[in-house]
Amino acid sequence: MAQDYVVLSDRTENGRIAINKTVLESIVEISIKEIENAAALPLAAFSKPITIKTANNVLDIEANIKVVYGANVNATCELVQNKIYENILFMTGIKPHDIAVNVVGFDV
Repeated sequence: MAQDYVVLSDRTENGRIAINKTVLESIVEISIKEIENAAALPLAAFSKPITIKTANNVLDIEANIKVVYGANVNATCELVQNKIYENILFMTGIKPHDIAVNVVGFDV
């Protein structure tokens, strides 16, 4: 269970503040949907399109997306990275260390 949460603050007299990784995955999905030329992949049986990893208080995010056919792939990936960073920082206060956006196909 401890690996399912990202700890925001160490234990204080009032307790510990932590966020479930599924919340971070939801924020990433929302961020991808906000970009016009990007499409999030549906959740499949044996693969997850969004991966959240934490180690030593470092947050790493990996997102697999599809890009609309004809759109600039590099610019779309950069927009997705920036939107994920902004939304994670704004909604949780966590600064992601690494955000990897993998293009796995095109949406026609």
